[in-house]
Amino acid sequence: MSNISKLELMWQQRAKAFRGETLPYFRYMGQSGFPAFMSLILISSTIGYINLIRHMPASFPFATVGVIALTLVLCWSPLRTWLAAGDVVFMMPREAEMAGYLRLSFRHTSIACSILATIVFLLYLPIYNQGPAINGALLLAVVAAALKAGNVWGAWKERRMTWAGMRRLMRVLRWAMTALTLAAWLTCTAWQAAGFTLLIGILSMLLYRLPTKHPFPWERLIEEEARTRKRYYAFFGLFIDVPTLPSSIARRSYLSWILRTIPYSNRNTFVYLYTASMLRTEMGGIILRLLILGCLITYWFAEAVSLSGYGSVLVFFIFMGLIAVQLGGLRHIHRYSVWKHVYPLPEKQRIEQYLKIDRLAMVQCTLLLWLFVALPLALAGGVYVPSLIAIVLAAMYIGIRPARLRKKLAKDEDED
Repeated sequence: MSNISKLELMWQQRAKAFRGETLPYFRYMGQSGFPAFMSLILISSTIGYINLIRHMPASFPFATVGVIALTLVLCWSPLRTWLAAGDVVFMMPREAEMAGYLRLSFRHTSIACSILATIVFLLYLPIYNQGPAINGALLLAVVAAALKAGNVWGAWKERRMTWAGMRRLMRVLRWAMTALTLAAWLTCTAWQAAGFTLLIGILSMLLYRLPTKHPFPWERLIEEEARTRKRYYAFFGLFIDVPTLPSSIARRSYLSWILRTIPYSNRNTFVYLYTASMLRTEMGGIILRLLILGCLITYWFAEAVSLSGYGSVLVFFIFMGLIAVQLGGLRHIHRYSVWKHVYPLPEKQRIEQYLKIDRLAMVQCTLLLWLFVALPLALAGGVYVPSLIAIVLAAMYIGIRPARLRKKLAKDEDED
């Protein structure tokens, strides 16, 4: 057996080991009712999509929607390598033989990403055909495939770059150039778009030649793999306790002013602690992204008065539920911390202040989401009933949420 085939066999064994490691957690997720919740979202989204196709407004932003949707799936280029920290020592001497190993990684991730891109493209095609539809579907499919391949190539070049700042800059430029290329193909004739694409391609090749690069980005690939594994376990942690992984901390200076509003005193110890944990851990980033995405989508549904305004209400509750699920994980952040047994702080104070932070966060996120429902509905069609129903039901949920969290906290204490 050749050396390269041994490395390929190692890739297959690691992939199989990860599937075996995560399979039990997928079973717990299936037993939690989450698939039923996602099925409800899928059904409601399908109904909304069909209604949108049947009653497409004349002012619908056909090109803008296409650029946003396709850019997201064409530029997203992850890479699962299954590499770990110890590989820097044990596998680096065989760096020149890693081509077969990487080929399997590219094949594994490219197939999954291509399937997702194909689904989004096929969903967008009926919308595009009701608009100007300047270019044919087959031509757009070829262009999308070429852009996907170009993004995979560009993402690999970025991983090899020496400086993190240059890597981030090139990633932003890659996404921007992809969006501009898509805009050209969706709004211009084929020869104009082809000429623009050629210029973008030449510019990209020249730009990617400039930064210095590593022959093989070991540290970057190991870091990316660790972050991907952490996301898997953060998701599984919503349904069952999982092995503790090192948490990443982000300062998020644009949110640090919130901590300065908390009085510095013993009675606010846990308020400060849980607020800082929420803002600086990965949970805060997820909640922030969900909030931004939720505001954007609810605004679109509300402005179009979809389903007489109740379409935006449905999206509002979907994102409110997703944020509530993420916030529920806050109670696990310091569950196994040693400091609780060192400092003489009363347990009741910890629970009450945790519930206070959860309630404040839910209220603020819910109100912001609701504004993107109520204001467009009122301004676009003078519709008020759906937004009033939404805020009443949201207030009822926020009112009963502390009692539910108390039961979960009590259950956690019994398990400990």
